[in-house]
Amino acid sequence: KQWYQRRVRGTMGVTVFAMLMYTFEERTNVKIFSVLDAMWWAVVTMSTVGYGDITPTTVMGKLIGTVVVFLSMVFLALPLTIIVSTFSKVYGNRKCMVMKKNRKSILLTAGEEDDDEDET
Repeated sequence: KQWYQRRVRGTMGVTVFAMLMYTFEERTNVKIFSVLDAMWWAVVTMSTVGYGDITPTTVMGKLIGTVVVFLSMVFLALPLTIIVSTFSKVYGNRKCMVMKKNRKSILLTAGEEDDDEDET
């Protein structure tokens, strides 16, 4: 359910910002011919790729672009920090388990008993 809500919010964000950009830029910007062009700009800007093929020319368009970039960084940066910290914990646990397994196999091949029987 959460992934669905995120997709809906992302799609709504692209649509709203594209409509705003089209509304303010359609007469002055020669690169925005349709709402689809504005949607392309919104997707590229929200994903922080920023090809630079479509850029706002009016003050209001630049203000909308600034808001889009700021909100995109907030909504992308927060989940990414959670993902990276979780990955780091899982990787650390996995590394500890592998080291423990290696230690046990080395001790068993040497003919000694492993003092630590805990497999967690």
